[in-house]
Amino acid sequence: MLGMAAVHRVAAPSASLGKMGELVTRHMPALTVYGVEVHDGCMQHDYPAMELLYMTDAYDYLLQSHFVAKAVYFPKTMRRLQEGENAEHRRLHVLWNARFVYAA
Repeated sequence: MLGMAAVHRVAAPSASLGKMGELVTRHMPALTVYGVEVHDGCMQHDYPAMELLYMTDAYDYLLQSHFVAKAVYFPKTMRRLQEGENAEHRRLHVLWNARFVYAA
């Protein structure tokens, strides 16, 4: 387990995909989670959703509201989901692969 977060909602694929959006929802489901708390041993792990979700036609529209509008660099590691560049604690809405979410 990499950490914990609150589930905010199911992330809908871009409306521009039309009927392909149904396939995306079935085969590449994503959630928006909030307030990620990363376990200490996982801080340097890669944040997998950057390439696997945000950099796709299905979810790239969320880059603006999740990062650009908040002047946040795109997080590459799990540490950057909970800490800023100056180690300040922050709470972000971010994407997570819905297939790797477990309820506690």
